[in-house]
Amino acid sequence: MVTIESNWKSKIFCQLKEHNCQSKAYENIIEHYNRILENNTILQVQCIKLEKDVYHLRLANTDLERTVEGSQEVVIINNKLSEANEEVVRHLREKGELAREVVRLNHALTDVNEKFIREEIKAQQYKNENDALHEKLETAEFQTNELLQTNHKHKPLYNRLTENYSTILVRCTDQERDILTLRQENTDLQKNSVSVAGLPVNDKIRTLENDYMKAKDEILTLLRERGDMTKEVISLSRLVKERDEKLYTEQNKNQILTKENVSLKQRLESTEDQLSALKKVNETIHDEFQALQLAYTQLEERQKELDATIAVLRQKMTEKMEKKCNALDEEVKLHEKRREDDVKRKLDEAKSDLMMPALSNMVSTTASLTQLKNANLDGKVHLTPTIDFIKVIVPKKAIVKWDCGDNELHAIQFHPSGSLIATGGRDRKIHIWELNAHYNQVQQVYVLTGNNSTVTAIDFDNENANLILGCSEDFACRVWGLADQRLRHTLTGHGAKVFCAKFVTATLIASGSQDRTLKLWDLQNRQCVRTLFAGSKCHDLVAHDASGSLISGHFDKKIRFWDARNDSTKCELQLQAAVTSLSINREKQLLLACSRDDTLKLIELRENRVIQTFSHDDFKVASDTIKAVLSPDCTYACAGSNDGSVFVWNTTTGKIERVLNKEHS
Repeated sequence: MVTIESNWKSKIFCQLKEHNCQSKAYENIIEHYNRILENNTILQVQCIKLEKDVYHLRLANTDLERTVEGSQEVVIINNKLSEANEEVVRHLREKGELAREVVRLNHALTDVNEKFIREEIKAQQYKNENDALHEKLETAEFQTNELLQTNHKHKPLYNRLTENYSTILVRCTDQERDILTLRQENTDLQKNSVSVAGLPVNDKIRTLENDYMKAKDEILTLLRERGDMTKEVISLSRLVKERDEKLYTEQNKNQILTKENVSLKQRLESTEDQLSALKKVNETIHDEFQALQLAYTQLEERQKELDATIAVLRQKMTEKMEKKCNALDEEVKLHEKRREDDVKRKLDEAKSDLMMPALSNMVSTTASLTQLKNANLDGKVHLTPTIDFIKVIVPKKAIVKWDCGDNELHAIQFHPSGSLIATGGRDRKIHIWELNAHYNQVQQVYVLTGNNSTVTAIDFDNENANLILGCSEDFACRVWGLADQRLRHTLTGHGAKVFCAKFVTATLIASGSQDRTLKLWDLQNRQCVRTLFAGSKCHDLVAHDASGSLISGHFDKKIRFWDARNDSTKCELQLQAAVTSLSINREKQLLLACSRDDTLKLIELRENRVIQTFSHDDFKVASDTIKAVLSPDCTYACAGSNDGSVFVWNTTTGKIERVLNKEHS
């Protein structure tokens, strides 16, 4: 009896023990099943998110057109879209060639106009010289005529004087001869009268003496008149000689002026011929310019039509892809349902068999389901890493160097993804470079053209990261699309070089210029919506918020804070030198300003006051284009110096953290 009772108790105890083990295993299975259901729910949510991402990627990525090859209508639409894109590209190329031709003709027209103006100035100078020579010639002719009239007036008098002189000379000769005769007679009479005395002889002698005295007086008078006439003849001869010499000189001058006048007339005629030829060339270029402008307008209209056609085709393609995606979603849901049924079936098997291998199978099945949900259409599993924080490390040396061309670089900007770099400079192009995963190799992916002068600044759209903005010294800003590298917008309106331009939002752009104004541009309406008059040329600006509040740095040593509600400044911050650049942190609380007094200043934006100043003995700001930036965590401030070195300061301590000596030559 005792043995039977003990066996019965031992059997019951064993059964209870076995039942306890089974209940614990069952509870573990239920607990794992609940976890699997929770993971399944989480995976469904993640799958929905991934499906949405895949949907957006399908719309953006042209490589996913392979997924709709089964639909003949979508293939036709894709072919039409490709043809339209090719036609757009062809028209854009033609448009670019026409634009280049227009620019070339504009330059040629400007050169011709400048040459025309120079020739007109030369012609005016020749005309003035010709007029002066004409005046000199008229003066010389007038003086010559006066001399001829004076000569004609004095010539009869001279002739009369000559005749009188000849007559007086003859008379004097006769008188001298008579005097000699009388003297001889007087001598003879005196000899005869020595021996003969008588009155008649004496009377005769006295008579002869009186006649002699009268003749002598008359001779003296004639001699005086002769001397006076001789003096007058000599003076008149001298005067006539001087007038003849002056007349000869004036005639020589007249001949020289006549020759110069003839040469000037010939030069004037040749200049007029050149001017007429230049006018014809100018008219021809103007006609070609108008024809090209008309062709350009027609191409723009054609491009608008093609854009509308492309939009319609894209809409149709979007609808087809939505249908296809919906079908794929249904397939995915059906596949998930089958997997869930399979999981439930295996759970039931595990529940019935109370075996852990079933649990491991369910876990592996769940893992495969997770990979399926994260799988792309090409069959590859993509794991998206999660970045919890950003750690800033001060570099010690350059990890990669590459040649960007022979021209100077004036602007550089990282894409928000960090895998692309945009550079621009004097070659009037924006180059897009791609970095590899280790940031040690760089290759050029494409080049954006359209600028007519040096590129001064570059910025990316931080919201969608699919637009790039560039400003230039040709008084304009331009916006390109990164996906198709097409010039979307050209913003003109500034009256001088544009030094800076930034995205405020995806559709709002701010720019600052040498014309001492800031402008806000609406990309949707393609027009300037606000113009802010600063009174000093703007070197750099940043957006304070999405409403259009701006902060700008200027040549007059001021930082201006602009109100988005009106066109006036909220306040101004005066520095000790011209401001060359501004950099604002992501939280819009700190502003870094670089100025020409070789210092960087950190400004707290709540009170608009300088809280830290950075400087170094070797740090020199030698131009208005020197830029300074804050690190993403605002721990460091960085700027380049005139000697090619890069200086890094600690914003907390204000001390220099590191100097990368002369990385640039």
